[in-house]
Amino acid sequence: MSGDSDQMTTNRIRKIWQDGGVPIGSFMFSRASSNVEILGRAGFDFALLDMEHAPLDLADIESHIRAANVSGITPLVRVPGPDHALIGRLLDLGAEGIMYPHFGRDRAASREFAATLRYAPQGHRPSCTGVRAAGYTIGIYADYVHSANADILGIGLVEDEEVIPHLDEILAEAKIDAVMPGPADLSTSMGIPGQPTHPRVREAVKQIMDCARRAGLRVGMYLNSVQEAKDWPNVDFFVYMMDVKVLALAYTEAARNIRDAVTAR
Repeated sequence: MSGDSDQMTTNRIRKIWQDGGVPIGSFMFSRASSNVEILGRAGFDFALLDMEHAPLDLADIESHIRAANVSGITPLVRVPGPDHALIGRLLDLGAEGIMYPHFGRDRAASREFAATLRYAPQGHRPSCTGVRAAGYTIGIYADYVHSANADILGIGLVEDEEVIPHLDEILAEAKIDAVMPGPADLSTSMGIPGQPTHPRVREAVKQIMDCARRAGLRVGMYLNSVQEAKDWPNVDFFVYMMDVKVLALAYTEAARNIRDAVTAR
């Protein structure tokens, strides 16, 4: 299920790929849906709503998805794990893609994740005509099923060293659209926690990218700084930090600069 179909799409990420561009987004950890609106107004293309590490519940996610819709950006959700009922509910709320952590560590669960993203015959996503994503029954449900199967993105976050030797096989089994290496968790799995730029981690990231390319999938990368984007010339999408970290760094820099200015008076 690579993301290169020529058909019309409502998913902004897919549109940008079709036009040869590189979409950019950011993790959303805050419950403030205004941050999602700000992200869109600032020129980003997608919001990655985090349910793995952030304190977001379904009500928060629904609010964030509405904000993304208003802002014209794509709402994606990182789920906390192999809760496939939750994935179905998130898609029903209007999530346009799901990021699955520790993809491949449990091969059966990873296959189930991929199948949950789409309706039959491509998968076995549960059907309900009255959900938000389908227009609350206003419209033709069959049209929604067709567009959802084409538009929804499945992103596997590869974070475990043990997965890499088997990743080609796993990607052949679990039909997703994109892969993103997780250098922080990879370094921990290698026994070198907190060293995401270690040469061993860099080599693992390269191997993951090579596997994704062989499978015809898109590749994403997390950025700890704007400058890091130059280090990955062949990446298909970037995730820039998370809203609370961007805010923390901006306020820290502002406080330092204000105090320096006061001292220099």
